[in-house]
Amino acid sequence: MFSDIVLPEGFWFYISLAMVVASWPLWGPRVDAFFARMEQRRRDAELQALYDRSNPNAHFRQTVDAINEETPAVEAFAKAPGVSDPRAVWNDKVFASREEADAARWRHVLMTARDFYTDVDRMFGRSVHGRRGQKIGSGAEDEGKR
Repeated sequence: MFSDIVLPEGFWFYISLAMVVASWPLWGPRVDAFFARMEQRRRDAELQALYDRSNPNAHFRQTVDAINEETPAVEAFAKAPGVSDPRAVWNDKVFASREEADAARWRHVLMTARDFYTDVDRMFGRSVHGRRGQKIGSGAEDEGKR
């Protein structure tokens, strides 16, 4: 029955085009907002890259950002919907509040970044000093004892 109907070339293309045009008033603002957000992210990334090129200490921020992305996020203690529990879980530890868990996570991120730079200094044989000026150990002072 329907196999006898001859459709013109490109019939389904024009039907699809008509459906897109008809649905544009409903979906158009959402599509425009999506592309505007993508464009804003691109501009922000370009501006940050420009700033990083002129800042000799930008690698510190980049290192902290990379470690921050790799570190698991803080989660709510109560997973049931509608339950309000101020406690939070991070790194298999329960904290009294989300602020405490976020602070512990941030301390972990900063200590990991600090350890990274300490290891880099040790790798290049530089003397590494702690907060109070004591040597942390670059391996150079132990070479004569071997």
